[in-house]
Amino acid sequence: MTRTEAAAAMDDHTVAPMAQYVYAIVPAGTSAPDDLTGIDGGAIEMVAYGPVAAVVGKVGTDRAFGRRDDLLAHSRVTDTLAPHCAVIPMRFGSVVADTDAVVAELLEPNAEYFSSVLDELAGHRQFVVRARYNEEAVLAEIVTENPDIAELRERTRGHTVEASWTERIRLGELVAQALEVKRDVDSGTLLDLLVPAAADWNIRASGEVDYLIDVALLVADDRLEEFERAAEEAARDLAGRGRVRLVGPMAPYDFVPGDDPWVS
Repeated sequence: MTRTEAAAAMDDHTVAPMAQYVYAIVPAGTSAPDDLTGIDGGAIEMVAYGPVAAVVGKVGTDRAFGRRDDLLAHSRVTDTLAPHCAVIPMRFGSVVADTDAVVAELLEPNAEYFSSVLDELAGHRQFVVRARYNEEAVLAEIVTENPDIAELRERTRGHTVEASWTERIRLGELVAQALEVKRDVDSGTLLDLLVPAAADWNIRASGEVDYLIDVALLVADDRLEEFERAAEEAARDLAGRGRVRLVGPMAPYDFVPGDDPWVS
């Protein structure tokens, strides 16, 4: 093989065909920030059809998707656009052959549907409120408020696990029950503050011990200040017993229909 032939073979091996990765659907005419990049640092483009446009970027066809960096890039694109326009985030890993396929397979058959969803989401942004307990403080409350738990705690203290196994099991059950009751009360109080300022809301599940609530809320732009004040009040109410984190604005992952194979 000549040097020229070897170089050509190497080029054939290293340069893979490109496809279009689809991040989101937005209203036609939307512009992406010039410095916004997607997966593998690729540029972001808009492919329009009628009233809607697909947010896309070129990717190699020889790679699989699923790395943490891929997911972060996908979210970065959709969440960067969210404060500026209505966004329908596409399912992670949505890839089509080329720009023509973006139009023929995605936009043309779904333009009316996408347009109606964008109309519903217009003027709204998603926020997520994550509340977590201060585990030590809340467990101290539970012991103080429940004499049976306090008694069992004292009875097992200083004994080996083997010698107090049955009582330890019972203690764990009582603590779990008391924590669930406390979580119901505290999460209800938090929702009473947040929900009146939201157009819609959706509680996310979690199995973490310190979990209080993880709730996605769809907030209208003209009620944003009211919503932020409610979140601040919730954080003040929980001070010393837990912490509240407000995340957003972000693309409305929790508020787009889930029966479409393209949609997140």
